[in-house]
Amino acid sequence: MRKSVVLAALVGLLLVPGLLFAHHGTGASYDMHKVVVLKGVVTQFNFSNPHSQLYFDVTDDSGAVTHWSAEMRNPRNLESAGFTRKQLNEKFAPGAKVEITGNPSKAGTPVLVLGKAVTADGWSLIGAGSPAPGVVGGLVE
Repeated sequence: MRKSVVLAALVGLLLVPGLLFAHHGTGASYDMHKVVVLKGVVTQFNFSNPHSQLYFDVTDDSGAVTHWSAEMRNPRNLESAGFTRKQLNEKFAPGAKVEITGNPSKAGTPVLVLGKAVTADGWSLIGAGSPAPGVVGGLVE
């Protein structure tokens, strides 16, 4: 009986680190060594857990539109940094023009983790995602 309890505890301890890092794998999903800058138009902003999301459309030179998503920190972290739900909903209202800097998906999908967002009036949201090494507050050093 005692051996089975010790074995179960050991197996549990070995599984915990994997479970802890399973969700917070920004480096697993995003290319943290590549930074892209995109100009687009906001289609939607979600101030929600587990990560706030900014959706925007980017139109290329041929007129083709790509629907992008930028992953941001959770609402509590955004509010702790001084950004309110009301402010973000106003700045990222559908139709707002934005310039987005972030780390793109490793899979090549139109998804990134946000480093910086700048609206047409010059307002900036910096470091709302998880900037890459060599990136401070969403800006490449």
